[in-house]
Amino acid sequence: MTLAEIIKESFSLKEADQKDDVVLNSLDEWESMAHMLFITRVEEHLDVEFTGNDIMTMQTIGDIKKVIAEKGKKV
Repeated sequence: MTLAEIIKESFSLKEADQKDDVVLNSLDEWESMAHMLFITRVEEHLDVEFTGNDIMTMQTIGDIKKVIAEKGKKV
C-alpha cells in the first residue's frame, strides 16, 4: 500500500488532490483519532517508525513525505 492510498482511505482525499502543501488537520475527515490511526497505518505499511517529534512536525503531506524519506524509505 502506498502513502497516497493510505491518505485516500484515511481521509477520503483523492490522489489528484494530494498536494504537498495540504494540511491534514484542515481536511473534513480529520480528527485526532483518525490521525493516529493514519500514522499507525503508515508505519505498518511503509515499515517506518515515527518518533513523537516526527508526528508533531508532520502537518502537511509534504512534511510526511520528507520524514519518510529521511528514514530511508521510498514514498
